[in-house]
Amino acid sequence: MTGYIEDTTFIKEEALKFGNEHVEGILVPALGSNLLSLKLKHKDIQVLRTPDCSEDYKKLPILYGMPILFPPNRIEDGQFTYKHTTYRFPINEREKSNHIHGFLHDKPWNVIKREVIGNKVLIKTEFSSRDFPYLKKSFPQDIVVNMSLILIDDGLEVQLEILNNGLEPFPWGAGYHTVFNFPFGAESQIGNCRIALPVNKHWELNERSLPTGKIGESANKKEIQNGFCLEGRLFDDIFSYDEESNLNNECILTDQEAGVQVIYHVDHHYKFWVLFNQDGFVCPEPYTWVTNAPNLDLSAGFTGVKDLGTGEKVLLKTKLVLKEI
Repeated sequence: MTGYIEDTTFIKEEALKFGNEHVEGILVPALGSNLLSLKLKHKDIQVLRTPDCSEDYKKLPILYGMPILFPPNRIEDGQFTYKHTTYRFPINEREKSNHIHGFLHDKPWNVIKREVIGNKVLIKTEFSSRDFPYLKKSFPQDIVVNMSLILIDDGLEVQLEILNNGLEPFPWGAGYHTVFNFPFGAESQIGNCRIALPVNKHWELNERSLPTGKIGESANKKEIQNGFCLEGRLFDDIFSYDEESNLNNECILTDQEAGVQVIYHVDHHYKFWVLFNQDGFVCPEPYTWVTNAPNLDLSAGFTGVKDLGTGEKVLLKTKLVLKEI
């Protein structure tokens, strides 16, 4: 069976349904180019948390699908200064006086390419800050971001290309607030499910959920690396990935009862994982920089802060593999 792309409507928005014999997804460009549905077809199992209606989505859009974070997570007091330029973001976490989640996940993106070649499906969308002049108040530089979804067999690669289209370098940090249904199966019990992360460092947070700068060895790193149960445990924690650990940089979610496993692989740019969960879902969030990175009194080697010069671009790759087990 060859791949396919179809125009459709999803929660009152124009959307693209795409898939092959193994996997089917729904991308909604107008809602931050969010991948709001990803289904393992043979099992009829939805692995991403998907809204039932537009009203549900609008209440907490960050808790559905795979929102793109730029910059990721929180910025203390909504601002930072980098190379004499100050970046100011709205305070949208008022109780902690932080900005959270960045400015890409809630803007409309444009579809610039869609094609099917045999069993390969490609969809490419684009965001340009020049389409939103008011963003200059927050992010003074011109930025273009392209997202490519490439589906082959049971694997969906998600590429994010960030381009500096302006006259000055800017600091960049990106990530995803990927929200998985967990357990995957409607009849599965969380006690029989496991999640594994390739991390060995744990970051201390203050009462505002910001890093204090203290980094320690994860007390239960072997358990986290080998797979552990979320039953009775709530996380909103920051962990580091250390290339010297020789672990594959991937989160593995396993629901043995449903017979489903998702492997969430990310490339070397993603040095940090945030783990956040509530009843019925879990968010393993890969980041290229740690929360509040530009405001931390730590070297870029620890925080992940990098800048992008004029005309330069960086390509970030992630991949979701849906397996029957």
